[in-house]
Amino acid sequence: MAATKAQSSRNGRKNYGKNFQRGTTGERRAAKALRTQGYQVKISKGSRGPADVIARKGNATRRIQVKNLTSRTLNSSAVAKRRVTGQPFNVPAGRETWVYDRRGRCHKFRT
Repeated sequence: MAATKAQSSRNGRKNYGKNFQRGTTGERRAAKALRTQGYQVKISKGSRGPADVIARKGNATRRIQVKNLTSRTLNSSAVAKRRVTGQPFNVPAGRETWVYDRRGRCHKFRT
């Protein structure tokens, strides 16, 4: 099998396969925060489906897309929103999005 673009550079080989791990870490962090607020939480397997985290409380349902950017420190939710609405993320419009940065701060917004 041919090497992917990510595998063809030294940094790419070093980080290869860690995106899934980073993503699940962010999803678990979001699920924990929602559970403390009284939500019943389901994390979609392999990030497949309409959202990464689905939280229910009474009749309310929240579908949340979670991003975990361990290489960035984001100073505001506006910066986080600009970061995930372009390449390579392309979070769909109207989606509730939580972005965790390197310092563990969570920026919440709708795309």
